[in-house]
Order: sequence, then C-alpha cells, then structure tokens
Amino acid sequence: MFNYEETDKIELKEKYTDTLPKEIVSFLNANGGTIVIGITKDKKVIGIKNDIDGVQRKVSDVITDQISPRCIDFVNQHVEIIEGLQVVVIDVLPDNKNLYYIKKYGLSENGVYVRNGSSCKSLLPNEIKARYLKTLNIVKPTIEEMTSKTQKLTFNVLKIYLDEKQISYEKDSFAETFKLLDKDGKYNEMAYLLSDQFDESIKVCRFKGDGGNLVMRKEFGKGCIFKIFNEVKDYMQSQQNIVKTYFDNGIRRDEYLYNQVAFVEAWKNAILHNDYAERQYPQIYLYDDRLEVLSHGYALKNDTLDEFIRGVSRPINLQLAKIALNLDITDQTGKGNKDIVRTYGKEAFDILDNTLIVKIPYNKLALEIEKVSTDAKNDAKNDAKNDAKNLEEKLIDLINENNGITKIIMAERTGVSKATVERCIKASNRIFYVGSKKGGHWEIK
Repeated sequence: MFNYEETDKIELKEKYTDTLPKEIVSFLNANGGTIVIGITKDKKVIGIKNDIDGVQRKVSDVITDQISPRCIDFVNQHVEIIEGLQVVVIDVLPDNKNLYYIKKYGLSENGVYVRNGSSCKSLLPNEIKARYLKTLNIVKPTIEEMTSKTQKLTFNVLKIYLDEKQISYEKDSFAETFKLLDKDGKYNEMAYLLSDQFDESIKVCRFKGDGGNLVMRKEFGKGCIFKIFNEVKDYMQSQQNIVKTYFDNGIRRDEYLYNQVAFVEAWKNAILHNDYAERQYPQIYLYDDRLEVLSHGYALKNDTLDEFIRGVSRPINLQLAKIALNLDITDQTGKGNKDIVRTYGKEAFDILDNTLIVKIPYNKLALEIEKVSTDAKNDAKNDAKNDAKNLEEKLIDLINENNGITKIIMAERTGVSKATVERCIKASNRIFYVGSKKGGHWEIK
C-alpha cells in the first residue's frame, strides 16, 4: 500500500482532470507540494495504463500555457514506478515573490487558490488584493541585473542590424557598450534576448469563437528578439491581414482585415514594454472578430494607462528601448499609441491584472466580403456535387438501356467529356464494370 496521505503538501489524483491548474496554483501560492497522478484518494496505486505521454503533454500544457505568471522554474514533472505501475509526479516549489492564478480567470475568486490542509481554498477579492499589493512592494531585478541562464552567447544577427544602420562599435567592448553584462561581468537577461541563442516561445494563436477552442498555434522563438519582432510582423501582414477585393461601379477596391500600422505599433509596444524579468513573452491571439496583442507584467506602477496611451511613458526595458531607437524600430515621439487611438479609440487598450491587452477589431466590410466569398465557394461546391449526382443518374439510365455501352457513347449522350465520365464512375459506389475489357459489361448495385 502506498504510504502517502493527502496533506497540505500532497495531492493524490486517480487520473488527469481539468482541476490540475487549480491544484498547481494552490501549491505555488502556499508552501509548495507534490501532486501524484495515478493514485486514488484512498491510497490505491492504479497507475496510468494508457497514453502516459498524452498525460504528460496535458500537464506540460497546464504549466506553460494556463498559469500566470510564468511558473516553469517552479514546477516540474517526471514519471515514477510505484508498486510496479507508472505514475506522473508533479513537484511544485513555493514562490513568495508572485501571486499565481489560472490565466483564463485572472485575479478572481475562480482564478486564485491557496493550499488549505488537503484542499484548495479560493481567495476572496479583498484577500487577492492584499496579496497582490504585497507582491508589488517586492523589488524585482531588471533584465539588465538578471544573469542569463546561458553564458555561451553570440550576437551575429544583432550586429547585422547595427551594421545596416551604420552604428559603429568596438568588438572588444561590444557587451559593455550595449550594457549586456550584469554587475559580475556575466551576460545578463537582456543579452539573452538579443542573442542568437534566444529560444523562448512567442506564439500567434487562433481561437474559434470567443476563445473557446484553439484551432491554430504558430510559434516563433529562435534568435534575436528584434528578428522575431520582424518575423511576426511580416507573418501577420502576409498571412493574416489578407486583403479582400470587391468592385464598386467597375472600380476595384481593397479592404484589409485590420489597420497594419496600428497593429505594428501595438506589436512594437508589446516587445519593448513586456516585463521579461517575469520570463513571460508577448503573444498574439486571433479571434473571429478581432486580434489581441498581449504583453505581460506591464508596469502601470510607474505610469497610468492614460499616460501610456498619450505616449508619456517610461519604458520598463530602458536599454532595450534605446537599442530599438538606434535601429529605427521605434521613435521618441510617442505617436504609436496615438495612431492606435486615432483608428480604434481608447477602448482598444485594456488592463487585465498585470497584462496589457491591445484589442484591434476586424474591418466589418472585409469580414462581410469574406462571408460572401465563402458562401459563393460553398454554393459552387454544392452545385458541383449536384452536377455529379445528376450525371451518375444519367449514366445509370444509359446502362439500364444497354449494359455494354462504351464510355465514349456515354460522354456523347450526356454532353460531357470522356474524362468526366471516368471520374464520375470512379467516384460512384453504384456503377461497376465486370469481366474483360472487350467482353465485359456494366452492373448497377
């Protein structure tokens, strides 16, 4: 018999369930703990009999995508053999610097939990506020102060960008010039962001409806953050902001799905204002009627949202913003946010907990053109299906008259090509040819 019991540090689960995010969050916000999947509440080891890899993938998805702030440094999973059976063990370390929550519920009663004995307790709004304010008072290091997790860094892409702008630098003092070292002379987190070895996931995700089902996820994340900025920008322009064309009194008119200038400004802000010290990265979410650009940990502790919108803001990553300025990625005019407001109004900006969201609605005319185009394609498909069905019936009538009829005669009698007749027969589950090529005949099933 397995000798662990459920306590404030142990959670036993018979199988994977959708309550796992709540259980991980509750341990993160308390004193840490261990979750074991494959053991019943009464301590019976049943193991995971089928698809243990699938269970681990689900656990990984919870850790990386469903909990905020980013918690991968505090949560890990592995497989153990207990009483000859495989179980998944999830170890959760405590973190007293952050308040964790289930991402889709935010800092709410449905999103924030702590471990209380052997259960998960939901925090009340006043408790959430008190604990969140406490985390704001903790002095967190900047990306210039944080030491990079890897020290074997190169900057070939960044140097190409600098050379293109004719920005000179001394090779021997490159890291010092661009403030890529921490106080101990090691590469800092900003150096990692700008290096060729940067390898974190920046996602563009498409959802069906209003965030219900994930139908597409494209990941970017290999190389200098400014390279990724350009790759995402180009991808969104070429693959997502598809032009819809129509004719108005003989004049061709093009309608784009959204304003590309406003999007680029939002994406630029996300890259430069994201709090990388939290090791969370900007994302883009695509919905049926809008796109959203998300940046995490935005420091409204320094600025009000109104100041940010007016462009009177202090970048959270000051040195990164200075390098971007030298590369002409950004400017000092603050006009970017004004362009967004001019196009979409102040309501385009929203704050959810410590996440800044820029919502860009799609062009309704472009959506309507797409709907009409889709309907026309569907009508054409239906017409083609009906034509094929009608042709099949005509061929069956001809075969009933003469089961030795040739394909050439079928084509002449129905007014289509021999190739069309052959395609129809191949697709049919009713028309069959029996016997040799010369002495055979048609049969109808």
